[in-house]
Formats: sequence, C-alpha cells, structure tokens
Amino acid sequence: MVQALIEIDDETNKILNLVKVKQGLKDKGQVIEYIVNKYKLETDQPDMRYQNDGDKWMLAEDIPDMDFFFSQIWLSCFVDNFMNSTGKAYKKILCVYKGYHLLFYFGEKDSYEVGENIVQRFLNEPEFANIVNKNIVNWADRLREYSESIPERNLEKLSNAQLWEIYENHNKIHTEYYEWAWIPVAADMFHDNLTNRLKDALRAKGLTEEQVNESFVILTSPTEKSLIQVEQEEFLQIALNIEKDEYHRKLFEKLYKSFKEQEVAKFGYQTHTKEYEELLEQKVGELVSHIKPNVLEGIKNHYKKYFYVNHMWVGKASTLEHYLKELVKLIANHSDNAATLKDIDDDFQITYNKRKSLLKELKLDKNWESLFDEFGKFMITKIYRRFAQIYAVYKMEFILNEIARRFEISLKQARFMTPAEAKQALLQGKIDKEIITDREKLCVGYAEFGKKIIYTGTKAQELVRSVQQVNVQDVSEIKGQTACMGKATGHVKIVIRPSDMHKMNKGDILVSIATDPDIVSAMKKAAAIVTEQGGVTSHAAIVSRELNIPCVIGTKIATKVLKDGDLIEVDASKGTVKILKRA
Repeated sequence: MVQALIEIDDETNKILNLVKVKQGLKDKGQVIEYIVNKYKLETDQPDMRYQNDGDKWMLAEDIPDMDFFFSQIWLSCFVDNFMNSTGKAYKKILCVYKGYHLLFYFGEKDSYEVGENIVQRFLNEPEFANIVNKNIVNWADRLREYSESIPERNLEKLSNAQLWEIYENHNKIHTEYYEWAWIPVAADMFHDNLTNRLKDALRAKGLTEEQVNESFVILTSPTEKSLIQVEQEEFLQIALNIEKDEYHRKLFEKLYKSFKEQEVAKFGYQTHTKEYEELLEQKVGELVSHIKPNVLEGIKNHYKKYFYVNHMWVGKASTLEHYLKELVKLIANHSDNAATLKDIDDDFQITYNKRKSLLKELKLDKNWESLFDEFGKFMITKIYRRFAQIYAVYKMEFILNEIARRFEISLKQARFMTPAEAKQALLQGKIDKEIITDREKLCVGYAEFGKKIIYTGTKAQELVRSVQQVNVQDVSEIKGQTACMGKATGHVKIVIRPSDMHKMNKGDILVSIATDPDIVSAMKKAAAIVTEQGGVTSHAAIVSRELNIPCVIGTKIATKVLKDGDLIEVDASKGTVKILKRA
C-alpha cells in the first residue's frame, strides 16, 4: 500500500469509502491497492526519480529502538535542508520500520559524494570545520532551550492548536539543528571520507600503517572532556564523598548486605541480571529517609541534571533510585573511586601530552593541524548535541502522550503519525487509525527532495526484500577502523539494548551495532569494543578513548558474524577482529 504524506480531502474520502464497501475490502489501504492494480497506476515512477537510478542501496544505520516521529525529522532534513549548510543534500533515503526497529539506507554512490563534498569544503575552506562545531553547539542550545519550555503537566488545559504549535516548533528547530549536527557524521561515518584524507596526510610523512593508525588516534583525541566523562567524574565524586563519610558508608553497605542475604537469596537472581537490578532499585528506596539532607540534595541535583540521558529515542528516563542503586554498588563493593578519578585525569593528561609532542615531531601544515583539532572537537560537540537531542525527545513524549489520549490511540500509534496527520488530527479532528495501525507493524519510508512516501502492505514487503542483504558466510576475520589502540582476547557478548547488559562480565568483548549512553556501564567492563557502525565521532570511539579500551568500529557485519561466547582477538592497532574459537 502506498501512502503519500498529504492530506486526503473529504470528497476523496467518500469515494474511497464507497469502493471499500462495494468491493468488500477491509481498510483504506486495500482500497488504494485495489485501485492501483485495477487501473495499473504507475504510482512509483513520478514520485521516485532516484529509486531505480542504478545507485544500489547501502545500509547506513541499524537502530533497534527508533520511531517514525523522531526519524522523520532527519529523514526530511537530509533530502530537503542539508544543502543549506553543506551545499549538497542526499538524493534519496529509504527507511524500513519493523515496529520500533529501523534500518535506513542511502544510495552508496550518493552518500559517498555527500561525504566528499563536505571533506572538500573542510580542505578548501579552513574555517568551515570550526563554523560547523560552533553551529552544532548553537543549535543544540536552541533545541534544549525550546525543549525546556515544553510542559510536562496539565497538558489537558492546552488547546489542540497549542499542542500543534509545540509539535510544529519542535520539528522546525530540530530540523535546523540537524543541518549542522549531521555534518561530521556525513563526512566520515559511511565511507571514512575524512578519516582516509587525514590518514593520507600522515602517510605522506613516511609513517608505517600501524604508526598511521596510532598517530591518527592521538591527533584526533579531544583536548577537552565530553559530557559523558564529565557526568562520570561528577558521579564518582559523589561516591567518594559518601565513602569518606562513615555514617553513609555503613548505611549503604548495610542495605546492600541485607539485599544480598534476603531478597537475592529468596528469589535466586543472578548478579546484575535484569531482575536483580530491578529488585535492587526497589530496595534502595529505603535509603531516602535515612540519608542526611545535604548528601541527598547532592544526589538529587545529579539526578536532575542527567536523568534523561538513558531515555534515548523510545526508552525510559532514569529514576532517582537508579542513581542510588549505582552508588550503593560502588560503595558496598569497595570500588576505589579515588583511584578511578585519578586514572581518568592521568589518562587524559597523557593523551594530551602525546598529542602535543606528536604535533611537534610531525610538523604538520597549519591547515592539517587545524583539521585534526576540529575533528577532535567533533567528538565533544557530538555528545553535547546528543544530550540536548535526547532531552528534546524526552520532553516531546509528553506531547505525544497527550495526542494519544485525546484521540484514543496508543503512544506507539502517535509516534507513527506523520506531521501532516498530527496537524489534521489536532486542527481538523480527523484521524485514520487504520492506516496508522498498519504502519506501526511494518512500513517503508522513501524520501527525496520535496517528496516523502510511506508504503505498507505488500509494497512495503517487496521493498524490504529488495534492499541489499549482507553475505556473512565463512567469515573468520573482520576488519574495521581503529577507534582506540590496543589488543585484547576475550569472549563475545552482543549488547544492543540495556536489557542485554546483564550478560557482560569483566574482560568480555562487547560487540554491538552501535553503542549509546544507555549501555556505558557495560562498556566499562569490556576488554575491547567492536561495532558495526563507525566514524571516529561515533559514541563507541569517544567512550573507548575516554576509558582507554581497545576499539574497532565500522566493521559493518560484527553482530551478524559473531555470537555470544565466541572467543575472539581484537587488534585495534590494525583494525582487525579474528575469530579464535566458536562458542
């Protein structure tokens, strides 16, 4: 079934309903499909100039928890608005939604050309990379500022027009945000355009390939800490303060001992399973009335500052009890928080000094040195803008919930409405629940400049079958990009969602499609990290460097080749992952 993102007028609706009744069809989707087949209407070709242009589809990202509401923002931006900041937009994008699981595709040649266009601007306009970083911060601040104005309570008092105004303004600001925020990703994530150019500059200095990888990692290391690291240090400082306070240290240790001897023994939960974590989170609620006001205020302030970070796109924000639980584990397990804090500072300073020395040794041209510096800043602005973005998505969930309540649909259905449908529902009181219900099960979105189409039914299934499939048979070694130097051997643990984190033990190799803030605690246990998706500004690259964990990114097939329990060797210095023994 084809659904163009346009409003259907009353007269057309009447005709569709007449055909539906006369032909005994189930819903409007079947009506459109019946008309298309009966009269052999060529609905694809006029609206899809680039669908069959010979540029094969390339899987850009595989995102396990993503909805249409959020993704339509960047879907539109990439084909309609991206040229505003870069001078070149994508020709076509295909998005496959299997419920909340999104796979989106670019044209392989198209995405390479977009990346090359950006790299050429970096090389020919020395100030452009700096302008990009400044605009990312600027638009992240604007997005956060607007999001703070979105109400969380008493939404029933807002008119439909007021709800639509919030929806529309958020979409507009978030779209303009993406015009700049996506530039570092487009320049490097899909074809390593920028990475390859910078490595060529290092090869020109006569370095071996391993020296190139090592020098690249050092030179692109940020000269300031990301918000992820800042949050971690602030939290460790709270734990350290509690650890030094005898009253609170004993309070936390006593609760944890009681939890393990009573609740865990009673239910038999294994350490750090989902059930174990949920039970402990309930248990720590008993602490609140016993923690002294000044200490509790410090914990609450940290919670208020970062509670939304783990929400991601369709998840849940963290509770105060979540932070209490993590503090209890740090205190009761006698973690050396002072040593951890010192190690973080020492590692940061060592990398900073290495970078300074290497720049002096290589004597790079000023423009190359500046580009390496801005590339490092891309990692900082990536996390900065991501925090603002997650907060915006968290706040808009209140609006979507209110829309769902007013029109008696589920939150998931509200997430799969197009902006045109949301506007029509709120301003005209019209909503087609059948179409939305079909869409939330399986749909395919296609976008090119000025045109967006959503397919459901048999047409969606055909498009899903037609996109490129990856052949992973008889693979014994995987290659990717070096994100953080080092070598490690260990057993694979596939961690895609937070619910997978219980599998991780200290020394395992964490393998993921792409990491996000909600699985950082699992990353801290890893001997090495391997991801399918890449780019030096990826979350995995940023966090692995801050944790000083060997990391290979951009393998494209890691989770398809590797299974839980496989014994592998990760040589990040060479960007290789070898399978030593299958589970």
